[in-house]
Amino acid sequence: MRLIFAFLLLSFGLQAEEPTALFMKLVKKFQSVKSYEVQATIKPNIPLIRILPVKAKVSFTYPTQFQIQAAGISILPKNGFSELPKLFGQAEKFTAIATGTENLQGRDTEIITLLPLDNEGDLVLAKLWVDATRLLILKSQVTTRTNGTLVSDYFYGASASKGLPDRMLVTVEVKKFKIPKGLATDINRYSQTEDPAKIKKKGTIEVLFSNYQIH
Repeated sequence: MRLIFAFLLLSFGLQAEEPTALFMKLVKKFQSVKSYEVQATIKPNIPLIRILPVKAKVSFTYPTQFQIQAAGISILPKNGFSELPKLFGQAEKFTAIATGTENLQGRDTEIITLLPLDNEGDLVLAKLWVDATRLLILKSQVTTRTNGTLVSDYFYGASASKGLPDRMLVTVEVKKFKIPKGLATDINRYSQTEDPAKIKKKGTIEVLFSNYQIH
């Protein structure tokens, strides 16, 4: 009986290490890119608000330095880019737990939940939907004290080997969406007579990436 109990404990321990090992493989892949620049086209789709697409240049330097230079005013939350690098750049500060599986984009993914080892930081928790075969994050859900919960979906193309997406879709809650100052000239509100019950509670911000310059 003791032998069976010891075997169960060992099996549980081995299973518990699997999400950590997968997370560390993602960290290693992330660390292989020291810097990059990429052109981005930001296309908001927010109910009741019409915002024109914005061109931007995104620059990254390892481990967590991001710059977004937009032609006009960008509405993309900077934390949409910076939260994952913060996780990868400080991997030792988190515990990885396996929390299920899900099929996304026609691929099986493993869901990893990352919990901070202390409660002093801004991050509350993060969930990653990982294509373990290609070592790609297809979806993330990051909850912070300052910005709430941000959900992003990632789609890959030519730069998949570096873990860099060609397209990102950020989901935002309409009630919490804040229009940046100075953007009013690019906004046309829809009719206020629309039935509130038919208005979507969530919107999206689509980001298309092109011409990666990877260093």
